[in-house]
Amino acid sequence: MTAAISGLYGLFGLDGRPIDDADAAALGLTVDGPPGAMLAEGVDRQAPAAVHRSDAGGRTTLLLGDLDEPEAMADRLALSRATPPADLARAALLKFGAETPVLLTGEWTLLHWEPEGRLTLMASAARRDRLFFVASGARCAVAPDLAGLSRIAWVGDEIDAAGLLFGMGRTDLRGRRGGRTMLKRVRQLVPAECVTIELDDIRHETATVLTPQPRNRGTFEDAIAEADALLRLIMRQRAARTTMPAVLLSGGLDSSLLACLAAEEHAADQPLGLITSVAPAGSGIADERQFADIVAAALGLAVDPVAPPLDADTYRPPDHIIAGAGGPFLSNRHCLTEAFQVAARAAGATMLVNGTYGEMSVTGWFPGTTIKQRLRAMARRMIRGRPPVVPNETNAFHVRIAPGRLAQLPDEISRAIASPSPVVVEQASDLWGYVPGIEKALGQSNEFYGGALRMDFPFRDIRLLRLFAGMPQSFFMRQGMDRAPARRILDGHLPDSIRLRRSGMPASPDHIVRLQRQAPQARERIAAFRRADVGEWLDLDWLDRVLERVAAHGPADVGDANEVQLTAINAEILTWWRTRR
Repeated sequence: MTAAISGLYGLFGLDGRPIDDADAAALGLTVDGPPGAMLAEGVDRQAPAAVHRSDAGGRTTLLLGDLDEPEAMADRLALSRATPPADLARAALLKFGAETPVLLTGEWTLLHWEPEGRLTLMASAARRDRLFFVASGARCAVAPDLAGLSRIAWVGDEIDAAGLLFGMGRTDLRGRRGGRTMLKRVRQLVPAECVTIELDDIRHETATVLTPQPRNRGTFEDAIAEADALLRLIMRQRAARTTMPAVLLSGGLDSSLLACLAAEEHAADQPLGLITSVAPAGSGIADERQFADIVAAALGLAVDPVAPPLDADTYRPPDHIIAGAGGPFLSNRHCLTEAFQVAARAAGATMLVNGTYGEMSVTGWFPGTTIKQRLRAMARRMIRGRPPVVPNETNAFHVRIAPGRLAQLPDEISRAIASPSPVVVEQASDLWGYVPGIEKALGQSNEFYGGALRMDFPFRDIRLLRLFAGMPQSFFMRQGMDRAPARRILDGHLPDSIRLRRSGMPASPDHIVRLQRQAPQARERIAAFRRADVGEWLDLDWLDRVLERVAAHGPADVGDANEVQLTAINAEILTWWRTRR
């Protein structure tokens, strides 16, 4: 297997005919002996033990990832607790079908092949690895690598206009794309989805994982004790799957909570690293080093300060990051994320622990938003003489779309922009519930690119989200202090200068300065964008003008900075796709 991106790879002849050697070569798969109707493999360079396979009676089950509570599932299925993960997952699939992601907690991807020509693909509620799939007639291919699939002759790389534009949209718009990708023939498995593929038949079912939860009727202290115990279990389970975790520590509440629990819960013989983002030496830019040092000292650990190299290009990700993105790229921190990767490897770390998404549960600081609350807020704006916010074509995207394309949007995009936001799970109005935007957290793949150390997100654990969904909103504000659950858990564990800290600082301290300094060289790339016909999709005249302004004066604000940077980055993505061969 020569593939670099972790995930499930496979080729299938749905009519029993053997797969093509050329197709296997395109995906990096090796055919040993005479070709058959199925060739499949799971790949994880960083965690080979996460690949589980079972072959029996012509059936093949591949499970890639980790199950959080396999013993409980084994008991439910009346199986031995020693049942291998792939066999356990297959038994769950056969019994529960498309509801399996609701019950089989963890982060995993599943492939199940039956010799009569039926392929089942399934993903957990939280995405560990992407899985793209394509079927044409009797042929089917799956892979986590979109570019790899496009190298198969019968797949190709024809752009799907709606799929590409969905991928560059803001959260509401992206939430409506389903499994569409930037390639016409290729679809992506969405979290908690089950896809069954047979000759001339594809069925899609998506489980409802974020269901209303029963009200927590205990006291605040009881709820905090339960949350503390669950978080500690989560940290122990995830640390046990790697050799040396390293926590990305800012000194803010989210990362400090994870660092504290990781330090207290990791095995005595397991090393633990702390990494913090700092400003470049001699820049004079403020950063959070002092807060990270306070946490590290309290935990008796050293912290490794990291800043991206000065020549790391914030407008132009390297090719391996572009290839790993699997389509449009909406992260503005690739320079910092790559610097973390380099520093973690140098320190011997094998996994990065990231405190993102804490606001969805334990570090939440604002009331949960329900449909009724949204309607009341809209009514208040109207009473005050302010019109309600109406989405339009110009603010539906993170990038500046070409005027011609904007004037002729695909019908699917126009309908999505004009329709209301997807309905949020409704619970009692005084419960925390599930915070809007949670789908973005669950859809985040945790391998940044092929071969990267995994970025683990403990705060998006489904068990934690369900626990907090049933808590009263009053639990999140206590004695005049917001984010009360996290502050209470840390009481007596970290100094109050951290526990009671009100606000944080930018994750990448020199980000705005770097945008201004590197704007001239980004502007020089526009000629290459034009040669690659990127102007068909993005407004390159606007990009030229705004990069000139940013070079002279810097971005006007955070929104301006993000729009210009992400437009340039996605111009690089499209150029790479057009010229990579």
